This record gives sequence, structure tokens and C-alpha cells, in this order.
Amino acid sequence: MLFKKEFDIDKEFFTEKNKSPKKIKTAFKVFIVVLILTFGFLIYGAFISNINFKFKGFGSIIQKSDLKEAQEHYLDAIKYYEEGDFAHAIESLNKQIALVEDPDAYNCLGKIYQEEGNQALAIENYQHALDINPSFFEPNFELGKIYFSLNDYQNASKYLTQASRVQSDNNELLSLIADSYKRSGHADDAIKIFEKIIENSPDSAFAYAKIGEIYFQRLQYENAQYYFKNSLNIIFEAQTAVMLAKCYFELNRYDEALDVINTVLAENKDNKQALSIKKAIEYKKASSKNETIARTVEAKKNEPPIDKEIVTKYIEKIEPSIKSNWTPPSGTNMKKASVKFTINSKGELVSNEIYSSSGNVEFDKAALGAITLSAPFPPLPENLYREFLDIIFTFDFNIK
Repeated sequence: MLFKKEFDIDKEFFTEKNKSPKKIKTAFKVFIVVLILTFGFLIYGAFISNINFKFKGFGSIIQKSDLKEAQEHYLDAIKYYEEGDFAHAIESLNKQIALVEDPDAYNCLGKIYQEEGNQALAIENYQHALDINPSFFEPNFELGKIYFSLNDYQNASKYLTQASRVQSDNNELLSLIADSYKRSGHADDAIKIFEKIIENSPDSAFAYAKIGEIYFQRLQYENAQYYFKNSLNIIFEAQTAVMLAKCYFELNRYDEALDVINTVLAENKDNKQALSIKKAIEYKKASSKNETIARTVEAKKNEPPIDKEIVTKYIEKIEPSIKSNWTPPSGTNMKKASVKFTINSKGELVSNEIYSSSGNVEFDKAALGAITLSAPFPPLPENLYREFLDIIFTFDFNIK
């Protein structure tokens, strides 16, 4: 109505037949001022309405003075945060929260505590943000990453899945969800999500390689080599190439394995995994499995007694690698299997067999796959004075 009233007052300037340039100029100025004022009032009204909606509590109306003060504290906190002054940023955010419970403030506190390395307080504040706004993407995503780093894959999956409902095409997010499923024994679900990543990004070498790893751990080498090859067709990664060579090796396709390994060594002649596999291939081509076993048995006859302390330290050294490659099949949380494997003095895997079966073929295969995937191991300690070492690992949802 303000716009219309002012326009009517000054319309004579626009209707006179013989208007002077001065009157036309004055009318135009009045018109512009009225237009700006009207637009400003509309923007201000919308801004205040949005801020009140953002900062209102559960059904309560915030006083304008509190709202203004809360805004000032939030802006101060952002400034302090950008300057790296976390102490003052935390102080300002807590002052804001005392006036207004705001998910953005809690989220900002979570980020600060996370950067400071205080995961407990980061988790607490991210959770407060989600109590107010459960679909808030950032705290869901950050909580998922924190729990993933803590090896709590169940909670990681929970929060990452909630975040994916907001950003369903975020490949970094999907990769973390899939990896959480993989590590918590839900490999089939992991494959589905990695396949979804490939649908979103057909050139995702990472997703192809991850699916290949799952099939390799299941000892399904034909399936594994298919995905490793697809990954390498997109981009050459030495680790993926080594995995493809291992597939060929397990499939007794030694010439193909050797071709891949030579490609890896052409880029890095000191690649330990590639060198280990090359020796294994050459050895396989030169002698039969029975001859290998016979040589191992003969060598063991002349070995000195085992120093248990040295062996314990060596097992502690290789255990993290085996754990990282252990993916128990879904639905087998009550199963247990023991694997006996032999390592030579160079850390090469000589043999790998089930010592005590779980009664489940897939579970046993996964246990064997965890050992195979972890090879080669560090060389045996020199003060052990042994050519070969037999180790028994027990697999359930943990490793002993």
C-alpha cells in the first residue's frame, strides 16, 4: 500500500502534457526511493521470519533481543573459527546455545572438537545437532566417519546411511558405507553399494577394485580378476595389478600372472609384493606342490627350538594386516575356524590350510583368503634362526 500511495501522490508528474525536465527527474527519484524502501521492507520481513524459524525452540517464540544477541554470538564464533581461535569460538557458540538451541551451532562445536582431536565431545555435539534436525547431512556424515575410524562399523553404517538419504549420489559417502558393510561381514550389501557407485560413475576404478577384493577374499578368483581388470582398464594402480596377478596365480595361470607382475616391476623394480609373487610363480613353474612340501618338511627337521618371545612379537607385527583383510561372511557370527599357514625366512607364504573347520565353506574360504591377501609378510627375525615358521590363527569376528 505504501508503494501505491506514493505513486498516486506523484502521478501528476507523469500525466501532465507539458512536464518540465525538473519535475520528471523529481518524480523518477521519488519512484526509485519508494521502490527501494518497499523491497527493503519485504526482504527484512522475510529475513526476520526465516531467522525466527531457524532459532525458535520447540514451539517457543524467541524475544527479538535474544535473537539479535544469538546472531551476534554465532557470527563472532564463525569469525573466531576461521581465525583458528577455537577457545573463543567455543565460548561464543555456548553463549548462543544458552539463548537459542540451534543445530548449526552444535554442528560447529562438533567440527571444532573434532579438529582438536576430542572425539567424545565431537560425537556429543553432532548428536545434539541431530536431536534437533535428524536429517542434517553434515553431522550424520561426520559421525559416520568418526565411528568408521573407531572400527565401530555398525554405528558408522547407521549415520552414513542417514546422510545418504540427503545426498544419495555422494560417492565418497557411498564408499564409506560400502566399506563399513564389508568390514562388518555384510559383503553382499557392500557389493551392491559399490555397484551403485559404478552406476553413478562408470569410471570409478576404486569401486571395481573393492568388489574385486571381496571376491578375492571369498577365493572366487574368476569373479575377482574380472573386476580387477576393469579397474586397471580405467587407471593403472600397482596394488590392483598385484591383486590381479594373485588371482591368475591361484587359477594356475602363471604366464598371465607373470606378464602382469613384469608390468608392475617395469614401473617400480623394488615392489616387494610383485617380487614375492614373481618368485612364487617361478618356483611353481619349476617344481610341483609336493616337492615344495617335501622340501619344507626336510628343512624343518634341522631347525632349532622356537623362541616363543620372538615369535609372539613377530605375530603381533603381522596381525594388523591380517585383521584388515578379514571379512567374515554375513550370518556367520557364531562360527570359528583356525588356519595354519607357513612362512619362509623371506616372509613368503609357503602353504595355507584349514587347521580347524568352522563347518561353513564360505567362512573357511574367507579365513584362508585373509591370510593369502596379507602375503607377503615381513621376513622372519634373524635371531629366530629358522627357515620356516608355522602359525595358527583362529578366526571368528575377531582374530586370535
